[in-house]
Amino acid sequence: MTTAFAPVELLTDELASLELDELTVAPDVESSESPDGPTGQPENAGKVLLEDVDPNELTFTRNVRKAELDGEFVASIRENGLVQPIIATPHEDGIAIILGNRRAKGAIEAGRLVDVVVRNDLTTEQARIIAQLIENMHREDMKQSEIGDAYAQLSIELGLDAEEIATRVAQDPKKVRASIALAGMPKTARAAVDKGALTFEEAEALAEFEGDPKAYKRLLAKIENGHGLSWAIKDERRKAERAALRAETAQALAAINVRMVGEPQAFSWGGSREVKVDRLADADGVVLTPETHAACPGHAAFFNEHQAGDLKATFLCRDPHQYGHHVSGSYNFLSDEEQAAKAAAEQAARERREALAISQEVRVEYIQELCRSKKVPKGMMKKVLRLLYTLGADETSPEVLVYLNAPGDDDRTDRFERFTRRMAEARLPLVLLAAVAVRAERAVRQALSGYGDKWAALEWFDFLAAYGYELTDPEIELVAEFRAKIAESEARAAAKAAAEAARQAEADEYDEDSESEEESGDPELTAEEEPEEDEEESGDPELTAEEEPEEDEEESGDPELTAEEEPEEVEDELSRHLAIIAGTGPDDSGKDWEAMYPEINEPIAA
Repeated sequence: MTTAFAPVELLTDELASLELDELTVAPDVESSESPDGPTGQPENAGKVLLEDVDPNELTFTRNVRKAELDGEFVASIRENGLVQPIIATPHEDGIAIILGNRRAKGAIEAGRLVDVVVRNDLTTEQARIIAQLIENMHREDMKQSEIGDAYAQLSIELGLDAEEIATRVAQDPKKVRASIALAGMPKTARAAVDKGALTFEEAEALAEFEGDPKAYKRLLAKIENGHGLSWAIKDERRKAERAALRAETAQALAAINVRMVGEPQAFSWGGSREVKVDRLADADGVVLTPETHAACPGHAAFFNEHQAGDLKATFLCRDPHQYGHHVSGSYNFLSDEEQAAKAAAEQAARERREALAISQEVRVEYIQELCRSKKVPKGMMKKVLRLLYTLGADETSPEVLVYLNAPGDDDRTDRFERFTRRMAEARLPLVLLAAVAVRAERAVRQALSGYGDKWAALEWFDFLAAYGYELTDPEIELVAEFRAKIAESEARAAAKAAAEAARQAEADEYDEDSESEEESGDPELTAEEEPEEDEEESGDPELTAEEEPEEDEEESGDPELTAEEEPEEVEDELSRHLAIIAGTGPDDSGKDWEAMYPEINEPIAA
């Protein structure tokens, strides 16, 4: 290794650049007016060139960029050697590389010696890292994650903040902060930034959620998917804002002793035990508010995450019935006991329907036996006609053929005609019984459903029992139920009629009292009014005398005018009769002349 002790000037762009000179750490020497300095050495005495140095003797430092070698790079060094020297600094008993770790490794691989410039002014760790950044950060193969690692090293290990680093490397502080954040991100995010799939702005936004592992994981998943990251960041910010608002609101409610709970299941459609406060009223019917309900032991609140707009607390009562509240609107919640009772009632209803279905089968079989009787039982025809009048008949229903047990499966009209043709005439009324039975059984089904005529169903059961049918137990219970409901309905109707009669009687009494008051009147007022009435009756003697002739004149009329009008009326009546006789007048033949002139029928005296 040949050592040249004379100082040299560095001519390479990367070392003689203004940036590198500005960013290096000044040597620990005092300034002097002399160009040679206090020791008489030249201004660049801190730089020494060592030629033909074996790169294996150099100490490699941690580089901000991974030293990756390729065959073309090593072949170029083997052929031409290193064009630029290695920049190093004294280190313990040797020389440590500051700039040129990759070139030194390439020289070792190529078996070539290198030139080294030893700089005593780059002995601090800060200067070393910054110098490496100046050398490498503007190269195309320098990854953003590697730059971020260097910034992080300056920030974490050496105590420089983002603004100081940005000043020394001439970069935007915002970009430096994003690079530092990138250094602490998982490989997925770092690789996405290196590939250009993730911008520095997105990386910086991603760093916002490092304190929320779940949100951070969701965003990393978006990066892996390769789409939707911008929307996901905004959504996570919205969630974070709502979470902060939720915490603030919960703290405020806790200060006034409001218990916070989760949203009850089925709360939105009224299926939960809990009910919103504005649907509650107290025992007096007064609608409750969160303030008036605050003293209730069931007072609580929850955050409705599905509610549009700003996040607000919804106040509720955890058990309205237990705390004596009335619930308005639909309230479908059932306690365990109520659910058990409901299930038992539904099971009993199913069993009853099954029992009544079996009873109907038995009843239909008996109706078929009645319709196949060899003769019509005595008195049955009158009762069937009564049922026909009450219920009607359904002679076109195929069930008629079932009750008659008509053979065949072809068209029911042909079957009906063939079957009735073979029946004895005395048994034909049984066909009417079958038609009425169809309508009667339908009435029973309708009464069971709650909207049919229960009297009609009872009449049908009475008819069957009168002709030997023994009601089954379910039918006996059904008949008793129908009678009870009819009695209840009649009682309601009677009560309503009684109330209406009482109201009418009260109204009549009021009218009588009003008439009595009108007839009796006010005695004082009557005495005062009597003279006026007498005055009106007596009137003004002079005026009455003057008016009397006018009235007499109107009653008597004009004698001359009356005398003139009478001949005209007689003449018109005569003309009309003459026209009728001649056949040219109106036809009066349809008139009841005897009614008009009863004297026509009187006997004519001799």
